Amino acid sequence: MSPNSLPDSSTIRLPRFPMDSTPAAWEAHRASLAGKPRPPSCPNCKGTGWLITSFEALTHPGAHAADVLVRCEVCGRDAQKRWMRRHCGMETREQAHRLSFWRTPALAQQQQAQRTRARSAMGNAIDKRAGLLTFWGDFGSGKTLASQIVINELREEHGIEGYYAPLATILSHLRSLYNAKADTSDYWQRLLDIPVLALDEVTRFRSDSQWQQEQLFVLVDTRYRRRDTHLTVFATNDDPRASLPPEEAIGYLLSRIREGTLCELRGDVRAAAAP
Repeated sequence: MSPNSLPDSSTIRLPRFPMDSTPAAWEAHRASLAGKPRPPSCPNCKGTGWLITSFEALTHPGAHAADVLVRCEVCGRDAQKRWMRRHCGMETREQAHRLSFWRTPALAQQQQAQRTRARSAMGNAIDKRAGLLTFWGDFGSGKTLASQIVINELREEHGIEGYYAPLATILSHLRSLYNAKADTSDYWQRLLDIPVLALDEVTRFRSDSQWQQEQLFVLVDTRYRRRDTHLTVFATNDDPRASLPPEEAIGYLLSRIREGTLCELRGDVRAAAAP
């Protein structure tokens, strides 16, 4: 169908987007797009962000927009990327961290070797887009930066959705669910399903209830079982190879982490390796 034949964007029921997650924030964003026609700035889709494959199918009773719309290659992917940046869990400056930021400055030979191995592991994870990858070591050694780099590279270069969160953020959400006597949420489902998830400070676990522990088990186990198709990046100060701690939740998490790629990072290199 010709772009000139597109109906007004206010009449188009836009499909879920990204297709593999269902955060409530996207529902509000989608509703705002449908309610406020965008200026016809794109010559390809006239500003709707989508191209119609069949106008007859769109107007047919029971038709679903996802079956008859395709994303505009000219502007639709840019809109998706902007949405993913807003919902990636990182501040604007953190979203700029890329693989080129990962430097091996004039450090001790062992630290340089560790950073070289970490860069290689990041590259492999970005290429595979699946598996378990853990950065562990000292404060200021670059664990958080490495996790954010992986998310940013996959989003900007490959259009793959990722989310970064310290474990405390997730525990806070679980606490709110528990207090509301709710079993799940769009946010929680997104953590389970999102293609790339980075969990920071994963051994700083302080549960308020047995239910919180059980939910953490569910998250870690789900990501573990999906490791052939989903990528999960962990960051911790504790050595995953050491004897498992008595805390059941942390011990279970570390036992799963051991089956992925482990990258040790030592020394506070924030000043020496700043971009």
